[in-house]
Amino acid sequence: MLELQIRNVDNTNGFYSLWKLPGFPVTEQIGPYLSSIHGYDQELVICTQSGHVQLKYQLSPDLLYESSNYSYRTSESLKAGRDLLFFKNFVSKITEDSQFFSVVDIGGNDLTLSKLIRSSAQHCAVIDPVCSSIDGQTVDNIYVLGRLVENVDLSSDIEPPDLVICRHTLEHFSDPRQVINQCFQQCHPDCLYVVEIPCFESLVEGLRFDAIFHQHYHYFDLKTLKQLIWECGGEYIDHSYNYQGSCGGALLIAFKKAAQPQPQPIRIDIEDRIAYIERRIKLYTQQMEVMGTLLQQLPEPVYGYGAGLMIATLGYHLRTDFSNLICVLDDDPSKDDMTYKNVPVKVKFTGNETPPPNSSYIITSLENIRPIYRRIQDLTPRRVLIPIVC
Repeated sequence: MLELQIRNVDNTNGFYSLWKLPGFPVTEQIGPYLSSIHGYDQELVICTQSGHVQLKYQLSPDLLYESSNYSYRTSESLKAGRDLLFFKNFVSKITEDSQFFSVVDIGGNDLTLSKLIRSSAQHCAVIDPVCSSIDGQTVDNIYVLGRLVENVDLSSDIEPPDLVICRHTLEHFSDPRQVINQCFQQCHPDCLYVVEIPCFESLVEGLRFDAIFHQHYHYFDLKTLKQLIWECGGEYIDHSYNYQGSCGGALLIAFKKAAQPQPQPIRIDIEDRIAYIERRIKLYTQQMEVMGTLLQQLPEPVYGYGAGLMIATLGYHLRTDFSNLICVLDDDPSKDDMTYKNVPVKVKFTGNETPPPNSSYIITSLENIRPIYRRIQDLTPRRVLIPIVC
């Protein structure tokens, strides 16, 4: 199932190892618990030429995105609604609400974002393999291609785009350079590109290292993404940060194919970057060791709160399988009695489960710490464990 990533996005193979993660679990595995499911050795590495951070190994997409495993859908996340509005407002600012001929959403998931954007263009399309069951269909005036973008000809399979949006998808591509080059070759010459990614700079600042997982092959920040855009022959236009975005914070960036050569972005001091990241990883591992000990010492009964899709990686770093929890509470009724294939804990809808007063809690969805903490206060908790600083 493992494929060695031997080349970075800048076509080099000089890596420095930042963090070894033996037996690292796969996230988002929803289904009956199976004790036989194991993790895969993983490693976070940095390119010694560009400073770009990525995973050393790539699990097969057939494993990561098999329909019974990959559970994320944009419309099912309340937090995603706020983040989508932030993205839409950024697009409106960049485009000044201009009209486009053809807009394509690469990695459009369940079409939620495209439905917000489609009114700005005559034609609208979504490209995402999770839409394979409706490949070739038109849904709400959105043409759907349920395939990998690498298997789509943007110049002929759809109306050549003059606006491409790509939200939380670039980090999933095995070779993001190839995808940007493909877009520059196949889209309208004046096409505008608006991309949102988890920001590695924010992730490191917030010690959100639980948000490093197998599905995210690449970890960009503003400097490394501007470098890649430049190397592909692109021109940076503008950017914005959503510090309340997923994985510790998001970066939004707009760019286009350059009409003339652009000056090279400022190079990264690789030694300083490595030293800083290693210091933050050390802080995180020390914090997780303390939090794991505190979790085992919480007065019983102990409940989790928040059926996060990354609970497996959180447990990995805390060195627990959460089997000491009564259950994981969640405010979504559709998650009642949900289980994870690789975490032996059951999810219970808060409307069906009433913990006794003075119970203890650990917040298990780090994407929603603040609203969950407010909810727990209504339950008269004895102790509340928050694994990271929010």
